[in-house]
Amino acid sequence: MSYTQTVEIPDSRRIFLDLPLYLPVGKANITVIPQTEKPAVNAYEAATSLRGLAKKMGSTLTVEQFHEMQQEDLRLEEEKYSRLFPNKG
Repeated sequence: MSYTQTVEIPDSRRIFLDLPLYLPVGKANITVIPQTEKPAVNAYEAATSLRGLAKKMGSTLTVEQFHEMQQEDLRLEEEKYSRLFPNKG
């Protein structure tokens, strides 16, 4: 099993790792591999590649349908709240 975490090394050269709970406790080997180049990330290309992802996956949900679903969720939450905390005044 291996776990990889990319971190920024500060001027103090001190880092602290928060490890996931599924890692077993006990001895472990930690390897530090310096990353000399940062990967080229074009935020615009990344965002445009995500646009329409749901449609590409076959979703037929429209914005209007999504808003209707939100309104229905809010209505159900209000009904549940009213049942739990009836107005006593």
